[in-house]
Amino acid sequence: MAGTIWPRRRPTRLAVGGFDLRGDAAHLVILSGWPSAADSVCCAEGLALPEGCVRDGHLVQPQVLGLWFKEWLHGRDLHIDALNVAISDAEVERGTLRLPLDLQADDVAFQMAAELQAAPDAPAVCWDYAALDDPFHGAPVMPALERDTPSVQDQRTYVWVTAPRVRVDAWQQFALAAGLRVSAVMPRDDAQALTQHSALMAQLSPAHAGLALQYDTALGLALGAWHGIGFNFLPHRTMKLQAQRRHWWQRMAVGTFAGALLAVGANMWLSDIAAGLRNETGDIAAAEQVFKQARSAQKEAQTALADAQALGQWLHGQTVVQQHTLQWSRVLAQHSQGLWVSEVNQQQAHWQLKGEALSAAQAQHLAQQLKGLDIWAQAPELRHLALSAPKSATDFAVWHFRIEADLKAGV
Repeated sequence: MAGTIWPRRRPTRLAVGGFDLRGDAAHLVILSGWPSAADSVCCAEGLALPEGCVRDGHLVQPQVLGLWFKEWLHGRDLHIDALNVAISDAEVERGTLRLPLDLQADDVAFQMAAELQAAPDAPAVCWDYAALDDPFHGAPVMPALERDTPSVQDQRTYVWVTAPRVRVDAWQQFALAAGLRVSAVMPRDDAQALTQHSALMAQLSPAHAGLALQYDTALGLALGAWHGIGFNFLPHRTMKLQAQRRHWWQRMAVGTFAGALLAVGANMWLSDIAAGLRNETGDIAAAEQVFKQARSAQKEAQTALADAQALGQWLHGQTVVQQHTLQWSRVLAQHSQGLWVSEVNQQQAHWQLKGEALSAAQAQHLAQQLKGLDIWAQAPELRHLALSAPKSATDFAVWHFRIEADLKAGV
């Protein structure tokens, strides 16, 4: 059976801006081109920002600056499809982490959240990570591994970066006020390194490249749209998954609607054939046979439509359960201090968590925090809490706990 052919969208030109703060001023470079390559520079200049919006290279009034930038673009008739910004490397921390080789992507994300989540009394951070041996990762700046670190065959090395969440939130507030979409918040050194990428620079004419190179960081930020962003402090994995789901639902709706139209059209066509046979031949038996075939085709089409709707409802329910699962997994990541999660099981809507804690109060506090979510059909209960004696004199006793709950059904 031939596969379904979906209509393809024609590629359109993109306009991507790189916005880099420099003290109390800013550098802006806007590149345009087809999705395969950037071929022209629409803007490359330094901006004198309004007084009081920026202090020591940091946004202090992001909404005010965003409204000003929106008016500035409108006054010059400039359009930006996406904006990339940078965070100073003085505020970026880098490191590596070894994890088992057989971990799935969700397990890696969970372990990274547990390792990189800031302590409750420390400022919140945003992070990103990538496998050191990932050939598709575009980060040009990687921390060097320690020479005395042994190589383990059943482990994989991941590179991580963190930045203060307050800086990332400020850029998102700026973009919201400016009416723009921020695609990436990346380290400044990574953006500058992109200007050394000869294949990217070759896409621009020498005159355009020379004009934009005087604002190298802003140029590198804009080039990231065609090179592929290396480290991005935005939750780009979640954003990509949501976009894929929206696209799937759109295709599902179009397919269901087209199937319904096809069924109605087939029914009308067969009905017309039956009427023609009655008028031309007067053979009532033949007309009844055609009518039966039309009714059979209609029932088959209705059955196919009902199956598609049932599948859509089931997928919607699974999506709701997954969203609920993400909420309690974030609670686990935020309360990893003093707790160690050894096992997480989820069968449909039933959820079970096992682990160890330095004190019984920490396990009870985790259960209370989970109860505060509105995602439970049956609130979490601390089913098991027992103190385990140390195996030797050098160890210390820990509390083993088990929490169970049921998520709301995805309806």
